[in-house]
Amino acid sequence: RSFGDILHRMKDLCRYISNFDSDAHAKYKNQVVYSTMLVFFKNAFQYVSNIQPSLFQGPNAPNQTPLVLLEDVTNIYGDTDIDRNKHVHKKRKLAEGREKTMSSDDEDPSGKARSRHITVNKADLANSIEVLESFKLARESWELLYSLESLDKEFTRICLSWKTDTWLWLRIFLTDMIIYQGQYKKAISSLHHLAALQGSHSPQQITGQGSLENQRALIQLATCHFALGEYRQTCEKVLDLMCCILLPIQDGGKVQEEQPKVKSKFRKGSDLKLWPCTSRAIMPYCLHLLLACFKVS
Repeated sequence: RSFGDILHRMKDLCRYISNFDSDAHAKYKNQVVYSTMLVFFKNAFQYVSNIQPSLFQGPNAPNQTPLVLLEDVTNIYGDTDIDRNKHVHKKRKLAEGREKTMSSDDEDPSGKARSRHITVNKADLANSIEVLESFKLARESWELLYSLESLDKEFTRICLSWKTDTWLWLRIFLTDMIIYQGQYKKAISSLHHLAALQGSHSPQQITGQGSLENQRALIQLATCHFALGEYRQTCEKVLDLMCCILLPIQDGGKVQEEQPKVKSKFRKGSDLKLWPCTSRAIMPYCLHLLLACFKVS
């Protein structure tokens, strides 16, 4: 039975669990919690191990490009959105509308109602379909575990006993999930929690990861501030990132061809992208972010 099938059965069971007597309720509650936890941890681990494989590999493992989940700012403003001939008040109206579109911190605390699309280039992640499915299953499992008070209490009890708040890979997943939900203020808090976890590791453990983790945190902080309409903080984080990023080496003066963009049926401002967490990919993204800040400020 697939993880998707297990999760579907647990969702069905949750519809009737409140109708059972106390003994049956306890029995089925445990079944839902443990089965859903299996789906959650397995798929969350699968997602993180693919976007950040170096966390789980030795120093001699094949070099795989890490990925970071970001707002696809390259699609927020197009020629149809911002025209040089538009009046200032129209630009301001566009900016205000974009802020409401991208951030749901003050609108929907659960974040469940947001329908978002994640894109990734095949060249960056060969098994992208499976990885995005893992992200979806883990996210839906998490939501199910917090959908009923009895499930919430049992899951929280287990997480406390396992000290899951100290698991670096799990915090990476939770941060991405919160960004997906559009809960950007919470995402910023989660990124600070992530930084504290990284600092608690020994120097031997973070020697190869420190620079990557710092870059990942800064670019995600920048994109969160941008989504909240906090453009000054966005620029500050981008400049901080520029101070620690390594400039990419030019390959014989060749300019990398831009990937053809597939027109999305989703409204602008709602798309996310798994971006290569490398200097070559991050620097153009930072430029898009800065330009977007200037266009709306």
